[in-house]
Amino acid sequence: MDRKNQRGFTLIEMIIVIVIIGIIGSMAATMLFQGAKIFVGETDRQGFVSESRSAFWRVMRGAQGQSSPSDFVLSDQNSLYIRNSNNEQKDFQTGSSGYLNLRLGSGGYNSLSNDIDYSNSSGFKFYDGNLNVVSPSQGGLSLDQAKNVRLSKLDLIFVKDDDRLVLSSFVYPHNFRFGNKMSYHD
Repeated sequence: MDRKNQRGFTLIEMIIVIVIIGIIGSMAATMLFQGAKIFVGETDRQGFVSESRSAFWRVMRGAQGQSSPSDFVLSDQNSLYIRNSNNEQKDFQTGSSGYLNLRLGSGGYNSLSNDIDYSNSSGFKFYDGNLNVVSPSQGGLSLDQAKNVRLSKLDLIFVKDDDRLVLSSFVYPHNFRFGNKMSYHD
C-alpha cells in the first residue's frame, strides 16, 4: 500500500480546524453570555419599576378611599393615616432608611418597598380648598388642620443602583366630593 495515494487530512490541518472551531465557539459563548447578562439586568430593573409602581399605587388607592378629612389627623410628611368608609384604619410610613411600610388596623407593619430616596422625596403633602399647603405641626396634622384638607399629594422617589423613578400624584378622595358630613347623618 502506498501512503502517497491515501486521501485524508494531515495532523496540521486537523489542529488548525480544531483551533478555528474553538475560536468561533468562544466568540459565540461570549455573545450569549452578554445577552444573558443584559436580559438579567433588564429583568431586575423591570422588577424594581414594578415594585415601586405597585407600592405607589397602593398608597394612592388608600388615600382615594379616605372617608373624611378629619381622618388625616396626625398625618405628616412621613406618615399618612387613612380610614376608609368601612372604618378600616391604614397607615403608611416612610423612614430615613428608605422604607415604605403599610399597617392595617393595629397590626404590624408590612414592607411595600425598601427603595425610597427619603432625603429627596417630599413624601405626603396636604392642601386646603384654596390649594394652599396645610403644614403639619410638630407631631402631625391637628384635628382643625385635618378638617381643612381637601387634596393630598404623594411625591415619592425610588432609587435602586443607577435607576431612579420619580412618582408623584395629587389624590382627591372619592368621598370628599360630597362635602362634609352633617350632624343629622350620625
